[in-house]
Amino acid sequence: MINITKRQAGYALASAALGFWAFIKVNSISGPAFEPIIAACTNPELKIEEFASKTGYHEYDPRVGLGAFSILVCLITQLLFELRNTVPEGFLTWGGVIVVGLPVAAFATIGAGRAGARGPIRYPTAVGMLYQLFGVSVMFPMIWLPAFILGEGKRGAPLTMFRVFASVPLALPGIVFTAIVFLADTDSQLWTSSAGALGGPILVCFGLILFTDKSHEIVATKENVKATSDAAKKVYNLLAAVGLPFWYVMVYVTYQTYGFFIVNLWNSIWVDANSSVRFMTIDTGILYVAILMFIAYRSNEMKAVKALLLTTIVGPATACCMALREIEDETEFVVSEDDKKKD
Repeated sequence: MINITKRQAGYALASAALGFWAFIKVNSISGPAFEPIIAACTNPELKIEEFASKTGYHEYDPRVGLGAFSILVCLITQLLFELRNTVPEGFLTWGGVIVVGLPVAAFATIGAGRAGARGPIRYPTAVGMLYQLFGVSVMFPMIWLPAFILGEGKRGAPLTMFRVFASVPLALPGIVFTAIVFLADTDSQLWTSSAGALGGPILVCFGLILFTDKSHEIVATKENVKATSDAAKKVYNLLAAVGLPFWYVMVYVTYQTYGFFIVNLWNSIWVDANSSVRFMTIDTGILYVAILMFIAYRSNEMKAVKALLLTTIVGPATACCMALREIEDETEFVVSEDDKKKD
């Protein structure tokens, strides 16, 4: 029987409520706007080669949908096409999700391999598909974070170096494809395939390379526990370094358009925004709040406040990665009884 503390229950319920709110809000915004797109994407009478000419929507590449997810690729292509043509709000809101989500790639991959981990956190690829289908602002706080709170493995349990460092290449393709989507010619095949890959199943399925990883079977010793912690800190350092220039690019674009008039920015990404931009504004904001909740639960509330304050200087990815790196130093590691006897 699982013993749940009041702190666990409080954080799990608060996170699930945040995800539920995001679900209601996202559907109220995107539901009406997506209805005609869904109708077009699910119309069996429309052939791929005539989809654009008969519907007026952008063509899509069903090949990157891996067969089962062609409808998702069709939908995400239309979303990204509208974001690309909404300058600069589309880039700022989509880019916001990408940069905010960088630390998630690390701690979700690492957490899935800890000994004793149970529930959805053991299957980041499956949860990642839920992000693509329903939105990360909904599924991360509603599913992943409560699952971590209630099914976290042994803190500090050792992992294979392959699992720890795999979180870096799993995180970076999103940045590459985002650059293509917001820089390439939208009439090119490169843009169409990249848009479908960015929001479809391909990037998520990269995580299947960890399917045979045996981290949870490793017996903890002082040496491999320390090696895992050191490797995790290197990953957070690297992702912090990647997130910093990305954030400053977004700040530069924001300043070039709005100067110091934050109200004008808010009007553009929310008050007067189209449904796609508002969708991504919710995704960015709720994901960031949920990550701060993760940091607060994993360490303490002041650590989350510190990350929040640092965000104004170095951006959300770098600030959160710095906090997560500090948490690695604070973790009390548990090693095997055999290793203890060596002292």
